[in-house]
Amino acid sequence: MAKNMNSIGFFLAISLIGMLVSHSNQETLPCALKEYSTGLVCVCNAKYCDYLDDPTPSEEYVFAVVSSSKSGLRFATTHGQFNLYKKYYIFDYDQLIARSMEAPAAESIEIEVDREQRWQKTEGFIGSISDSIENILKMFPKKLRKHIYQSFFTQHGINVDFIRDLGFDVSEKSLEDSDPIFGSWERGEQFAQNLLKYLNTDSNETEPINCNILLDYEGGDAPMIANTTNHFEVYKQPLFYTMGHFTKFIAGGSVRIAAENKNDNVDVVAFLRADQSVAVIILNRNPVSVDVGIQDTYRGAVLFKIPPHSIHTVLYI
Repeated sequence: MAKNMNSIGFFLAISLIGMLVSHSNQETLPCALKEYSTGLVCVCNAKYCDYLDDPTPSEEYVFAVVSSSKSGLRFATTHGQFNLYKKYYIFDYDQLIARSMEAPAAESIEIEVDREQRWQKTEGFIGSISDSIENILKMFPKKLRKHIYQSFFTQHGINVDFIRDLGFDVSEKSLEDSDPIFGSWERGEQFAQNLLKYLNTDSNETEPINCNILLDYEGGDAPMIANTTNHFEVYKQPLFYTMGHFTKFIAGGSVRIAAENKNDNVDVVAFLRADQSVAVIILNRNPVSVDVGIQDTYRGAVLFKIPPHSIHTVLYI
């Protein structure tokens, strides 16, 4: 029996240009990484932007893992099967780190997923517009604006729902008015940790998260930073991807289910989605790799090795 089936009014208050986006037929395209001294971003311009088609398996006992990491993974996808008695390695972007994955993991956890134990529903993640963001976007080429819309508001992007007005003011700055730090994994990781804490509550006591999706160099940090110097590029921060691990894969109507975990530096939440598939989100805040075992009451067992400072969404039916 489901318990505490209370619907959470979960509004992710985010600002972007006001336009509904038509259906996109984008294929999966990898991130175009750009390195700063403070980290890695993904570059989008009028000619190229990265996208991820829905990797959810259609067969029982098959899974897909979508992974992002401090070292450069951005929605990388790994496929496999339950109950094969093998370990699946989620290799990091850095090949030196990939080789080090052969060493024993410093940490190990087991996650017990039980879709019969159910808690609250989520109403999804909702975005609004901002006049200031509209003004920024008007300076960019039409094709780049289209990439920005699709990156946020389509199933090939991070699939945020769009509304015209949230009914309250959204600040033009985010992350406590912090200046942008290009490629800051730490800020993306902190966002994911806070969101996981919120999603794992049984009530609405935690305040909704306010976050501007797109800002320029002067506006503060955000998931996407607009280059208003040349008007030809935007940069997807790690925050874009850590946010997307939730918004892309937890649609409205998803129900939180049991996902037991006892490691303080690994955060977990699991949802049964409207199509009866399962999404398990795992955040590894450790500076070392971690062995993760998932034991699902319907599908059995699977074992992964995940890299340091990384986030993963495991999908299966």
